[in-house]
Amino acid sequence: MTARFPYPLEKGDKLRVYHQLKALSKQYEIILCSLTDEPVHVHDYQEVKQYCTRIYTFKQSKISILKNLIKAFFNGLPFQIGYFYNQAIKTEIESIIQKEKPHHIFCQLIRMAEYVRKSEVLKTIDYMDTFSIGTKRWAENSKWFLKPIIRREAKMLAAYERAVFQDFNHHTIISEQDKNYLEIPEKEQIKIVPNGVDMNFFKPNSAIKKEYDIAFVGNMGYVPNVEGARYLVQEVLPLLIKKYPNIKILIAGARPTALVQSLASKNVTITGWVEDIREAYASAKIFAAPLFLGSGLQNKILEAMSMSIPCVTTTLVNNAVKAKPEKEIIIADDTTAFAKQIAILLDDEALINEVGKNGLAYVKGNYSWESYVDELVECFEKIEP
Repeated sequence: MTARFPYPLEKGDKLRVYHQLKALSKQYEIILCSLTDEPVHVHDYQEVKQYCTRIYTFKQSKISILKNLIKAFFNGLPFQIGYFYNQAIKTEIESIIQKEKPHHIFCQLIRMAEYVRKSEVLKTIDYMDTFSIGTKRWAENSKWFLKPIIRREAKMLAAYERAVFQDFNHHTIISEQDKNYLEIPEKEQIKIVPNGVDMNFFKPNSAIKKEYDIAFVGNMGYVPNVEGARYLVQEVLPLLIKKYPNIKILIAGARPTALVQSLASKNVTITGWVEDIREAYASAKIFAAPLFLGSGLQNKILEAMSMSIPCVTTTLVNNAVKAKPEKEIIIADDTTAFAKQIAILLDDEALINEVGKNGLAYVKGNYSWESYVDELVECFEKIEP
């Protein structure tokens, strides 16, 4: 059960479930039920179909989503849940469950919980990230007139995260940090299932010219990434440009907002969607991710490290990654620190190579999709009393 079709891989939840499908399909028959708010291209469908026995997609129009949100307001559901919940789709899914008679239901994200939480089939929910803490941080950094609305949403999400816990037999989440954020008394029962990285795909590529000094990659329609891009360009760049007037920054990723697009200048390139995101990583000397919002384990950090690109990021991000600061990853938690750490790297090519090499070794030893999927298999195979 997924709130988005798992391909293309331009969002973290898609990347996670795609690789889980790929690994799980080696020992299970998988029936996929996916919501989508846009047409699924044939190529994307075929890419996922090779790992699934059957696929059911449920198209939601913008009108139906608006109706969902209005109903959520009156039904007391968080907007994050209401956005994806449609009673007619629930009826279809219940019919599919009756027909397919699954051994186990794997529900990715609390966004999909309403569709199956009362089902009697054994089921696992993947919280993935703690939505409530990400929304709470968003509220703290939003405009004054939005704060009460977003704070209300954060409280409702925390309550919903607690409520659905009892409806599922097993529970997973992406990091220890996210587990600790959950306001759930029984949260110690939740299994940590981190993301991995495809190291056959994301690997060092010295053939690509280093056109940029710094890169930042991600879904540029996602609030934490938008704020990260803004922070990098409007707050860190002015400190760097004094010493490096010709410094070049690349911001790459799908769905750039108007704010992200407005950051373009002679020093800053905004690409939007990139067909092969590896080229964006490999074309920069340093990967910088000034992320202070959101939650979860940042795929972009693992991918950059896997390509031997040194990463400068925050303590918040590394709490999930758990790399060794100043050896495998570089930590900065304010504007001055980001500018200082980036400058130290730019002035020392040997240090760039050393941190990149150490980061690659760390990812190789700690982030395998296959090993983490074994944790899911334990959920699926455990016999309930």
